[in-house]
Amino acid sequence: MAKKEITAASEGKAKKLGTKDLIFAGAFGAIYIVLMLMVVMSCGVIPILYVSTPFLVGIVCATVYELCILKVRKFGAALILGILFAITTSSAYLPGLILAIVVAVLAEIVILMGKYRSKKMFLLSYVVFNLNMVCPFTNLYFNRESFIAMATEYYSKEYADGVAKLANGALPVLQILLAVSGAAIGLLIASKLIKKHFEKAGIV
Repeated sequence: MAKKEITAASEGKAKKLGTKDLIFAGAFGAIYIVLMLMVVMSCGVIPILYVSTPFLVGIVCATVYELCILKVRKFGAALILGILFAITTSSAYLPGLILAIVVAVLAEIVILMGKYRSKKMFLLSYVVFNLNMVCPFTNLYFNRESFIAMATEYYSKEYADGVAKLANGALPVLQILLAVSGAAIGLLIASKLIKKHFEKAGIV
């Protein structure tokens, strides 16, 4: 009986993030943010590409996300990435920041449902997690004048007008579909890369 209790306690302890886990999650999170920003900045000068960033980031960042989750395999990895993302992209608009963190929590719940061992749940969690790419656009959906003013200040009136034309009622639904499809394509690439390079090397 005592042995079972020790084992249960050890397993419970193993599920908590340790120092190494925090370092891994922080490092992967930093890489994820850098890649995401590179995509957004390179696409940001063209309105139609800018609103398509949920699709493009979903493809580019899938491998980094999966490596983080597979390496840590404990509650908190996706949440750390989500908090870093929220602070980086949505700190100027509180509803977007909160929504991004909520999406990260949902991704964590998906992983938890697979008991941190289900590959299918790891993959599904990224589809959920990539919905956070829609969150920074909530400022455009619900606080349009402020968003347009900011776009005019940082870019130009022509650019702001171009974004405004694309910001119709269907844009949120379209971006959600783009986020899901981009994540799905990214996962196909990530699965092949991880299996070919990282699993064989014993990294995950």
